[in-house]
Amino acid sequence: MEVNKEEAARCRDIGAAALRSGQTARAVKMFSKSLKLYPLPGVNALLQQAEKKLQSDGGGSTTNNGSSSNENTRPNYSSTPSSSSSTANGFASSRSSSSASMNNATSATASTTSSSTTSATGADGRAYTPAQQQIVSHVLKAKEGGRGAHYRVLGIERTADEAGIKKAYRKLALKLHPDKNSAPHADEAFKAVGLAYATLSDTQKRTIYDRYGEEDP
Repeated sequence: MEVNKEEAARCRDIGAAALRSGQTARAVKMFSKSLKLYPLPGVNALLQQAEKKLQSDGGGSTTNNGSSSNENTRPNYSSTPSSSSSTANGFASSRSSSSASMNNATSATASTTSSSTTSATGADGRAYTPAQQQIVSHVLKAKEGGRGAHYRVLGIERTADEAGIKKAYRKLALKLHPDKNSAPHADEAFKAVGLAYATLSDTQKRTIYDRYGEEDP
């Protein structure tokens, strides 16, 4: 009996759902089946309600029409996968487009970086960078212009002490040494830095230079 009771409850629920959706004939059928299985309370009243609605709707033909209408009004789930597929394709296309944009941006950045660090080849066949060429040009330009050129070459103030002079020289000498820098005129710039240091690191020579401006590079 318990099994019948559970089945009766299931039929009752199906009938109630059918009644709510307008499938009156199906509701009558399920309520009747429920009562045959087990006399659940309230099912008889639901059956009477369904039968009255069936009669007011015009009998079985109306019910069939209603059922047909209900079939027509059911959502077309078959189109949902296509829609989902289109959405997925659109998302994939969007991701592909975004990925392509990122790749293009990365390529552009890499191209810009490459152009700024592209090496050229010196007369000795060794490569040099734009940065190396720039420091050579800076030193050669600094040694022009007359008095005080040694200070400009080393990039220091006239009040620089011995430690400051030595630090500036070592920094430039490392960047301009012939073994490190193959840019055009790098050897000339290296000599200018050496002369500037030799003059300013010697107290007597520096005094004469500051007074008369001799031994400019």
